[in-house]
Amino acid sequence: MNKGIIAIGMSGGVDSSVAAYLLKERWERVIGVSHYIWEGSACCNTETLDRARKICADLDIPYFIINLLDEFTRFVVDDFVGSYRKGETPNPCVRCNEFIRFGLFPGEVKKVLVGKKLMDENEALHMATGHYVRTLREDGYTCLRKGKDPEKDQSYMLYRISPEMLPFCRFPLGEMKKSEVVRIAEEKGFPVSSIKESQDVCFIEGKYTDFIAEHVGEADIHSPGRIVDIHGTPIGTHRGYMNYTIGQRQGLGLSDGPWYVAELRAATNTVVAARGDELGRNKFHLDRPHWFKPVPEVFEAAVRVRYNSREVPCRIIHDGEISIELREDHVITPGQSAVVYDNDVVLGGGVIRL
Repeated sequence: MNKGIIAIGMSGGVDSSVAAYLLKERWERVIGVSHYIWEGSACCNTETLDRARKICADLDIPYFIINLLDEFTRFVVDDFVGSYRKGETPNPCVRCNEFIRFGLFPGEVKKVLVGKKLMDENEALHMATGHYVRTLREDGYTCLRKGKDPEKDQSYMLYRISPEMLPFCRFPLGEMKKSEVVRIAEEKGFPVSSIKESQDVCFIEGKYTDFIAEHVGEADIHSPGRIVDIHGTPIGTHRGYMNYTIGQRQGLGLSDGPWYVAELRAATNTVVAARGDELGRNKFHLDRPHWFKPVPEVFEAAVRVRYNSREVPCRIIHDGEISIELREDHVITPGQSAVVYDNDVVLGGGVIRL
C-alpha cells in the first residue's frame, strides 16, 4: 500500500472508474478530480460529472471539480482557431494534455487539497488517469511507453507531458486490455454504458468551420480563392481554404480526377491539389521539439505522423533545425504531431512543419 497521495482524473467513463478502483486498492490516499474546461463538452458535461461524482462516492474517496475554462480557452481553443487560420490542422487533445491535464491541472488540484487540509504543502502529489499507456525508468530518465493493448494505446496523445511531471504520473490501465477493464467494471457494478469518448475535438459539436466562424467571422471562412496544381497552374476555385484538409478528395469540384488536397496556403488563400502519386512526402521538419531524454544528433527510429496512422521508419537529423526523413512517402499534415518511437518507448516528437 503506497502511503502517498494520488489524484485520479475522473471522466465518468469506464476507464477512469476502473483506474480509480485499482488505485484505491494500492494507495492509502486517493482523490477524485475533474477539470471543467468547456460548457457542455464531451468531457465535462453534466452527465459525465455526475457519473464521476457518484463513482467517487461509491469508492468513498473525496471528489473535486477544478474550473479551468479560461485557461483551456487561452491555451487550447485560441490555438486551435489560430492554427486553422494559418492553414494547419492542429491536434487540440495533444495540446490539452500538455498545458491543461498534465500542466496547470495538477498545480490547481494541489492548491485545493492543501486548502482543504487533505495534504501538506511540501508533499508530492501524484496524478493518475485512465489512459492506456505505461512509463519506463531508464538511465535516470522517465519515458512514456505504449499501452499493452495495441488497440487502445494512447501514447501519441501524451507525448508532450513534461519530463519533470511524468515521474509523478501513474497509469493503472497501461498493462491491461480493454476487455479486462470492462470485466472489472461489470463485476464492481460501475456503469459500462458508453459516454461519448473525446476521440475528436471535445469542445466542438458539428463542423469545425462553423465553430471557427464564431471567432473570426463568416466571410473569413468562406472567402473563395484559387485551386492550383503542384506546378502553380490554376485548375479551379475553392470555397475558403479552411474548409479543406490535407489528403481530402471529396468536395474539390475538379474535372479529370481524382485530385487530392496537397497543401493549404493561408497567406494567399490558395488550395494546392495533386494527383495521388504526387501527394506523399518523405521529409518534413519539427517545431517545438520535445524529448523525454537526450537523443543523438542523427539516429534511426520510427515515427507516427497522425494519431491513427501506422509507424514509419525514419532518420532524424539535428542540423540547426530538426528534420525527419521517412523511408517511404507519406501524407504529411502541418500542425499535426510527429511522435518518435524506439519500439514501444516514446522518445518524444514535435509539431509538423513542411
